[in-house]
Amino acid sequence: MSHLKSRAGRRWVQLGAALLLMSATSTVSAETPKFDGRRWTVGHQQQNSKRSIIEYVLPGQTVENWKELVTSSLFFQAVPLAPFLEKLRASLSQDCPSLVWTVIQQHEKTAIVEWRDSGCGGFEPTSELDRVTIEGASLYRLAYSVKGPLTAERRKQWLAILGQTPLVEASARETAREGTPAAQDPEQAARMAKATQVLVGFMRQSGQPCADPARAEIKDQMPGPQGPLTEFLLECSDGPRYTILVQPSGAMTAFPARK
Repeated sequence: MSHLKSRAGRRWVQLGAALLLMSATSTVSAETPKFDGRRWTVGHQQQNSKRSIIEYVLPGQTVENWKELVTSSLFFQAVPLAPFLEKLRASLSQDCPSLVWTVIQQHEKTAIVEWRDSGCGGFEPTSELDRVTIEGASLYRLAYSVKGPLTAERRKQWLAILGQTPLVEASARETAREGTPAAQDPEQAARMAKATQVLVGFMRQSGQPCADPARAEIKDQMPGPQGPLTEFLLECSDGPRYTILVQPSGAMTAFPARK
């Protein structure tokens, strides 16, 4: 496993944070959902062969610096609800002993959960309400997050929104044809090319072989208290394939990918 420390390690943490920005998209053509009536706008949008994610922010906030955040995720292949919730809980609780997880309601195809923490990994305390729904062959997740505690008034408001708001991921579903991601635009392709070079440089600095030309793609993103853990697959022209995990902080960890 490759994980750099010291001054060189800090440099790659900075590059990893930049990599997350380079690999993100930021616009959608669909109308932004109204939610609670405030001016939510798309701060980040991303799609791969497994899922689509759209993050909404309020004016003056970004996905890197937010006080309130709405995350809409579409998984193109549905899984049973209970295992998905357990995987989500396990992901959130990793290195976060202060996590408090509460299932508000759970049925065969829909669940609403609430979680909060006291601050993990040096980040601010966070609270969140999640609705997870299975419809047809897809799984949908809509989450409202806030830094710090969730007030009783805001909690009541968002429980009502989660109970009434239709599946806002429909715009992503329209661009996905049987789970195939939409064509990459030139700007996004350029960002991914730069991200690939960051990943190649990280592997070489770690002492691992990786010859150009190389190809990288985002394989998955798992939610965490301070943002998603992003999984990249890096394929080098001389044969090696690496799975590289990038933390929200930008820290990177790599290991050989399975064939």
